[in-house]
Formats: sequence, C-alpha cells, structure tokens
Amino acid sequence: MSNSENSSILFEQPLNERIRTFMRIENLSARCNYCLDQDDSWGSHLSLSALIELMSLISRGDLKQEILKELSRQLSTLDGFAKNEVIDQNKLQGIVDNHQQLISEVSAINGQLLAGTKENEFIKAFSQRASIPGGTCDFDLPGYHFWLAQDTSSRRQALREWLAPLSLIERSISTCLNLIRTCTSPEICTAEQGFYQRSLDLGLPYQILRVAVTKELGCFPEISAGKHRFSIRFMTQNELKFNPKQFQLNVKFQLTCCTF
Repeated sequence: MSNSENSSILFEQPLNERIRTFMRIENLSARCNYCLDQDDSWGSHLSLSALIELMSLISRGDLKQEILKELSRQLSTLDGFAKNEVIDQNKLQGIVDNHQQLISEVSAINGQLLAGTKENEFIKAFSQRASIPGGTCDFDLPGYHFWLAQDTSSRRQALREWLAPLSLIERSISTCLNLIRTCTSPEICTAEQGFYQRSLDLGLPYQILRVAVTKELGCFPEISAGKHRFSIRFMTQNELKFNPKQFQLNVKFQLTCCTF
C-alpha cells in the first residue's frame, strides 16, 4: 500500500484471517470504485471484474457474522474506556453510537450478501467467461460488448445498482479497520543488515502490522508473522528478471503493531 503523503511506502500485514478478509474486501472495493469513475469502457470492464472478485470472496464464508463479531468486540473494548478521564468522552460516544448503528443495520440483513446481484443473468454470464483467459472478448459475449458500447452514464448507473448492496459492508469494514489502524502510535525501529524480529505479547489483541519504509532506500519488507512473534526481512530487487535478495545494510523504518 503506497503512502502518497510523503516519500515512504506503507506495507501492512494482517494477523488473523478475519482482518485478512476485511483488507482484501477493502482493496477490491477501492479498485472497483476507482474504475467506476473512469469514463471509458475499460474502466467499466475493470470495475465489473473487481465486483466478480468481491462476489467470489464474500461467498466463501459468513462475512455478516464476521463483521458483527468484530464490531461487537470493538464495542466491548470501547465500553471499557467510558470512565477514562483522559479520553474525549464526546468523541468516544460518537464512535460507540456509530458501532451500535452498524451492528443494528448489519443484523437486519436478510439472506445471502449480494444474492440479487449473483442471480443477475448478465453478471452470471460475464462471471462464467471471466474465469477463462481472454474469455470476455466480443465473440464470446456479444451482449456484454454491446453494453460496453453504451454511454458512460448508463454503464455507471448499472454498476452502481449492482454495487449498492455492498455499501453497508464497505462502511462496516472501513470503520473496523480505521479504528484498528489509528489507535496505536508508530515507532522508529532499525533492521540490522535488513532483518528485524520481535515477540508479541499474547495478552494483547494484535490485528495488523504496519511497516513504512523510505522509497529512496530501494528495499521492501517481507513480513512473516505468527501468534508469538514476527519477523521482517528487507529485500532489494534491482532487476525484475531476478529474484529479490536480502538488503545487507541497516534499515531504519516505522513500525506500528496495531492493537485494539
């Protein structure tokens, strides 16, 4: 994940399967919405392709329950801050109210997520062909090719209707991830000869590791994490035709062990 605000690049590592799924949905949703705003037919094609990936990912588990569990877990933690005088209680109450509202809305979802979109015959035809390399050519899907030739506003309106059921899911996941990412302060660390390792406190609910490294260093982190510890190996790849190698110099980087 790039950090456009400065000269560093931000990398994230989820520490459990729930957060891993949330981050994948976040990434696909961002891609889908970005391509949706493009005026040409390729933008519509890429937006629909991202929607198909989202549908596949969401259908693999009970995402509704996972969202409810995470919102409830966070709400329980927030309730513990109610008597902490250091915390802005008005701001805290706003976050609590938002979590309670999301829990109420998500609980009210009936049936499978995106059930209506999945049953759309146009989307089903595209999905079946999209799994084949080059399978969405005009001779494979003439109806789809005809749709891509329509005006931008018509294509965009259709995509927005298909994406509408995802709005609540996107808001819920964004709320959960934002709270996790922003409740821990970063620290400056040094990887000796490109390697860094640390043990994790099992008494704390670590969710995400965030590593920010300066672009000019010319290296990137490969993060390996388990329940007990994590390691970061900084790699360099001067030519893309060769495998990356471990960076041999000391690397100063910013580390955030996100816990909430």
